[in-house]
Amino acid sequence: MNIKNDIIRIQKKIGVAADGIIGPRTVQALSRELGITPATTIPQWPTQAEVRRGTSFFGRPGNEGALTSLVPPYPLLYDGKPVRSIRVHELIAPHVQAALREVLEHYGQEEIHRLGLDLYGGCYNYRTSTGGSSLSMHAWGIALDFSPAANAYKMKAPRATLSHRDCRTWWEIWESHGAVSLGRERDIDWMHVQFARLS
Repeated sequence: MNIKNDIIRIQKKIGVAADGIIGPRTVQALSRELGITPATTIPQWPTQAEVRRGTSFFGRPGNEGALTSLVPPYPLLYDGKPVRSIRVHELIAPHVQAALREVLEHYGQEEIHRLGLDLYGGCYNYRTSTGGSSLSMHAWGIALDFSPAANAYKMKAPRATLSHRDCRTWWEIWESHGAVSLGRERDIDWMHVQFARLS
């Protein structure tokens, strides 16, 4: 009996990423299929296209009035220097704070450091997407980067460190808040997590 293969078959049937891991998306999809209400609801963030069209509740890009600063629950480093606060869109701030708290509770400070989950690469940055002409989700302050040197844009699994098995819970925590990993979805940009759906 191979349970992982059974989970993959179920995931394909219900239309979620078939990775053999029972994470929040699988639970949500199964709950819908079975007609039951899950204990927690994943927030439904807008799509990238809606954000870029300006039709989402995130408003316009570069709106610094929509940004807020939060103090991370564990020490972060940016280019080797301590990060006192991070600026994110006010609508995602509670989710970012909660996700980082859950990461701290699950991994502990020593494991966070070992995995590079304390290496911060930034959030708000009014710029275009890497390799593209459309604005990045960073321009709205709804995307964050972690451990950028070990998870560069074109770096794929297993070379990207955040693709490793011991980071699975890291991604499940972010996904439980509705955030999306470009690494888990497309095997690119493993440093990047965003609060906008790909489609």
